[in-house]
Amino acid sequence: MKPVIHFLGNHCTSCIKCVKSCPTEAISIINGKVVIDDAHCIHCHVCVQSCQHKQLRIREVNLEKAFQQHEYNIALIPTSILSDFQKFDELKDFVYAIKEFHFDEVVQYSDIEGQLYQQALQDSLNSSQVMLTSFCPTINRLIKQEYPTLIDHLLPYDYPVEIAAKRLREKYKGKDIGIFSLCECVGKLTLAKEPLGKMDSQIDYALSISRMFPHFNKRKGKGKEEMTINADGIKSNVSDLFGDHRLSVMSVEGLSQIRMVLDLIEFDQLKHIQLIALYHCYQGCIGGYYLWNNPFEGRFRIESMVSQCDAPAVALKHNEYFKKRRVNEQKQTFKERMAWFHKVNAILETLPQYDCGSCGFANCRSLAMRIASGEVDDSLCRVKKKVK
Repeated sequence: MKPVIHFLGNHCTSCIKCVKSCPTEAISIINGKVVIDDAHCIHCHVCVQSCQHKQLRIREVNLEKAFQQHEYNIALIPTSILSDFQKFDELKDFVYAIKEFHFDEVVQYSDIEGQLYQQALQDSLNSSQVMLTSFCPTINRLIKQEYPTLIDHLLPYDYPVEIAAKRLREKYKGKDIGIFSLCECVGKLTLAKEPLGKMDSQIDYALSISRMFPHFNKRKGKGKEEMTINADGIKSNVSDLFGDHRLSVMSVEGLSQIRMVLDLIEFDQLKHIQLIALYHCYQGCIGGYYLWNNPFEGRFRIESMVSQCDAPAVALKHNEYFKKRRVNEQKQTFKERMAWFHKVNAILETLPQYDCGSCGFANCRSLAMRIASGEVDDSLCRVKKKVK
């Protein structure tokens, strides 16, 4: 897959704000150039937001070319978009506007999300360990890279948007269709062939909703397109609505809180919980960076419309949703993980631990990790060189 975030470099001042903001220490500045280690990047978009000079960008689709490639174009819209509207009828108006803009059909997949929501509750009910559910590519990538011992805790479900795209391929078999996923966050932009090259995806193109909003907004008010939403699909998207207080189920949002929970699970310090839903964004998917309204009000707006969301969940066959994500390839034993920690800590003891950032890494631990993996050596540490 192509790197998600690319560096423009025209007006970079080497302020290291991107380096300091990166939650996985995937960014370094070498010879005045921002270098993003895609093996460590989890596509959280934090660095892009921190760059005051707009030198970091997300790759985009050439829309004009994309629309001309296919006989029939379909837009997949996320359930979270409902939180941006005051009334349910506004969604119908918006869907009509989407169709007016080069799309032949608009499809939502809350019925699939609703089914997987119920499936997660059921599959975790009799589990002997804490189970995790997340349809956030950013969080799943975090688990793959930093918590490989917890891979078996992650429920093996495919992404709802991928399932929806696959079902459309079956429905229109023999027809040249182009499937466009309108995304509320950067993580979901990675689930498509274009612009990032995930060639095994059922989705052809991924676009940010905010990029498309001006085109759709100009076409609003001309009509309404019928659209139904599944209530459980909404619950799977909003952290405050996930689960039931009577069940041993909880939701956690934000990278710092998620790390805390994952640390507790890794060291077997979290008891009496059967299922945890993990969300990178505040309030869940309704906090996606590409949605135009704020999640504080969105939480109340979307809950007020739940009673109008009576679409049934779809009946999914096991082979439609079951998918062991590729995190398995990086699985480590607990013993191997502890050996890695000891190696990094031993190198860290030889560094000044000022966390000044002059080496181009976020802190001394980040440099120690790169030294331990053989990517660099300690000559990058200016403080250590000066002492010598």
